[in-house]
Amino acid sequence: MTVETPYGDIILRAIEPELSSMPSRRVRASIQLREGALDLSLDADDLVALRAGLNTFLRWVIALDKCLLLLDSSKREETL
Repeated sequence: MTVETPYGDIILRAIEPELSSMPSRRVRASIQLREGALDLSLDADDLVALRAGLNTFLRWVIALDKCLLLLDSSKREETL
């Protein structure tokens, strides 16, 4: 799965530590930055684990993306 965001490098650094401490052994994940977009790969033992892993990573990416967007917009408002 590929997620395009202007904050890909920041999100990658925030999520990378989570890869080494996955709560379930049923899901394996990797994330890379390719051409400015986040490339997320999940491998799971079953569909339930795949869905749980996908939901977890997507929620982290979406939450981080929204936070960074808010920080950027508030920074722009301060300079006006």
